[in-house]
Amino acid sequence: MDELTLLRSTRDDTRAPSQSALTAGRAALMARIAEERSAAAPTPTRRQRRWVPRLTWATVGVAAAITGVLVAGNVTMNAQYAYASDVLRTAAAETINYADLVPGSDQYLRSRTHARWGSCDSAGCEPNEQILDVYMPANPKTEWVLYRDWGNITGVNGVSIETTRALDGRFYDPQYSWVTIDFEDIPLDGAEAYEWIDRQYSGGSMSRDEDNYVRIADILRSGLVPAPQRAALLDALSRIPGVTATDDVANLDGVTGVAIGRDEPLRAGERQEIIIDPETGLIIGERMLSGASIFGWGPNQEMSLTAIETTIVDTAP
Repeated sequence: MDELTLLRSTRDDTRAPSQSALTAGRAALMARIAEERSAAAPTPTRRQRRWVPRLTWATVGVAAAITGVLVAGNVTMNAQYAYASDVLRTAAAETINYADLVPGSDQYLRSRTHARWGSCDSAGCEPNEQILDVYMPANPKTEWVLYRDWGNITGVNGVSIETTRALDGRFYDPQYSWVTIDFEDIPLDGAEAYEWIDRQYSGGSMSRDEDNYVRIADILRSGLVPAPQRAALLDALSRIPGVTATDDVANLDGVTGVAIGRDEPLRAGERQEIIIDPETGLIIGERMLSGASIFGWGPNQEMSLTAIETTIVDTAP
């Protein structure tokens, strides 16, 4: 007879059970329950053996999840870098086939920069549009001309609009030309051009890679680099770690190209980009994107934007 039958057999609906009967029944029931639990309970050793594997598999699961996130992030970064490298090397190959504009003996190669840069003072920053026209003569060793409209600020010579002439493009300092390098010094092989740039690193910028990127961009932004050297510099850019590409980016004049840039971790994500025409390798603009809220700009906003156009003209101001 089990406990339930035992209890039912002691039931008497005609009167309440006595206290002694309740006590005896409860004691019998609790004794039976305790006996079954004791028989079913695993030994401490077995319980530990079950628990240890569960801890191990939980730890493995967490480690796998973390590893998965890191791997996914690296795969994404590597894919972006691979795409940018492909874009740059394809543009370099196309540039070799591009026939550069060559001015006649009495003409100029004009590089026009239409810029919207930030003008900042103690009250904050606001956009300021400028025009810079650089006229390079057919013989670069003769007199160059710079026309500059400084917009709503005063220029270095105390005026808002200026026209300056100087041999070899040395407009503001006899020691420095507007074009920062002799184009003939640039190796025509992409790998050699990268090594040439990298050897010149002297501790500038926030990192070596950022400095290499900036110095190549500084050369290309002139709009005057011949096609062979331009192709080599584009190939060199493809070799800088962290470089990425963004398609269909418009310059300040609305002309679209591919933006080539890199995020510098030590600048809180601030991003400098050059915008290239992938068919000619020419730089058609630049832009700067904020990495965080600063001076009135929000995250990933355009802090500056330019348009660069290279043409042949017959006269200079």
